[in-house]
Amino acid sequence: MAYAIVLLFDIKSSDSIYKIFKRFKKKKISPKDIIYDLKIKPHITFSVYENIDVEIAKERLNQFCTNNNKLIIQISSLGYFPVEESVLFLNPKANNELLNIQQKVFELFEDFETEESPKTWVPHCTLCMYLQKEKIAVAIDIVKEEIVITKENPFYIIGNSISVVEFEPFKYAKFLFDFKLKE
Repeated sequence: MAYAIVLLFDIKSSDSIYKIFKRFKKKKISPKDIIYDLKIKPHITFSVYENIDVEIAKERLNQFCTNNNKLIIQISSLGYFPVEESVLFLNPKANNELLNIQQKVFELFEDFETEESPKTWVPHCTLCMYLQKEKIAVAIDIVKEEIVITKENPFYIIGNSISVVEFEPFKYAKFLFDFKLKE
């Protein structure tokens, strides 16, 4: 099993993203529907680990969250990773607050082996995996209908808790626990 430390969103932010998930599933945007079938909660992943001590992680995150504030994150654009899994995602504006909290989470778990470095971290909120090339335009139109992003009307998500997720890539995901960040 692998583990991820992720930032979860408030209900309003999550609901906006769930609407996209549902429309993607209805339109069969992805042939594998991994996000929907695994019941993945909308999130931004801070770090991924091959193995962690879950009890230590629980204790550390509880303490960490009581000392750190929720995040208000502006979504700046829609992005696409043209890799084998072809990922469509919301791209958060990587401000100091977001980068600092990711760095703190990374340091909090530096004694566990991670797959990433904070220097190469690409913050994103996955909307779809295995996006078929012929459905990219349809997927983008769905996102644009559900989330309107303009200079006058920016779109924000609220990161209000941090969770540990146990998973096997593309097969299994279980949100073990989460702790609320300070208001």
